[in-house]
Amino acid sequence: MKRITIAAALALCFAMPAVQAADPPAPTIAPAKCEPKPEYPGKLALQSENRVKSFRKELDTYKDCINAYLAERKVAVKANEDAANATIAEYNAVMKKINEAQAASKDE
Repeated sequence: MKRITIAAALALCFAMPAVQAADPPAPTIAPAKCEPKPEYPGKLALQSENRVKSFRKELDTYKDCINAYLAERKVAVKANEDAANATIAEYNAVMKKINEAQAASKDE
């Protein structure tokens, strides 16, 4: 009876990953919305000091927006990585427990 139960448990353990192996749809990640994107004004426009200052300000604003977006994405990546690692640790703990139970039942 124990062997049948163990065999059934093993069959379920190996069948579950196969069922869950299908990739879920990828989440939609909003792209950075850093507008307006700066455009190089050309040589003649850069001869004006006001235009140079304006262009530099546009570049700095755009760069700050991009950096803020990237910082936000890095936080999300870290959270996803932590969740994945926790799931792996949980799976490994369950499998270790099952393996120990199997080894103990062989000794009986």
